Amino acid sequence: MKSITSNIVLKLALLLFAVLCVITVVKLQVKNNSLKQQAAATGEQIEQTEASRDLKKELLDKDFDLDYVIELAREKLHLSLPNEIIFYNDN
Repeated sequence: MKSITSNIVLKLALLLFAVLCVITVVKLQVKNNSLKQQAAATGEQIEQTEASRDLKKELLDKDFDLDYVIELAREKLHLSLPNEIIFYNDN
């Protein structure tokens, strides 16, 4: 009788251990997928930041001549030359 009871307890313990192992594997798989998604998002953010950095570096390396000053004044400050006629469109 003791042998049967100990055999059942052993099988139950092994079954419980197997269930815990499966649960742990599933949790680790979910965490792994989450970390992969986070790594992909971080990679995209790095690419965007590098592109922005390259654009800013290109602007800094640009020659500081009269054409650049006029372009900058038009785009950033919305200025125009004194002899220019500005047309506004209501659309």
